[in-house]
Amino acid sequence: MSNILNKLGIDSNNIRWQDLALCLGMDTNLFFDKYESDINIATSIDEACLSCPVMKICHETGVANNDYGVWGGIYLNSG
Repeated sequence: MSNILNKLGIDSNNIRWQDLALCLGMDTNLFFDKYESDINIATSIDEACLSCPVMKICHETGVANNDYGVWGGIYLNSG
């Protein structure tokens, strides 16, 4: 596994759940306003989230931090 992580540029001694997210490196705007305004973007984001190995922890993090936007495949509204 460390060879795979090294090829991805991830330090196996300092790995975070975000390092394993399928959305790593994607335009973060896609998970907020663009998600709500464009059905094609929303569909693509939903498909990525449903395939993501860290979907559950992502959602839990968004809820715990009272964030908004797509977290673990669910659109959260803060407040």
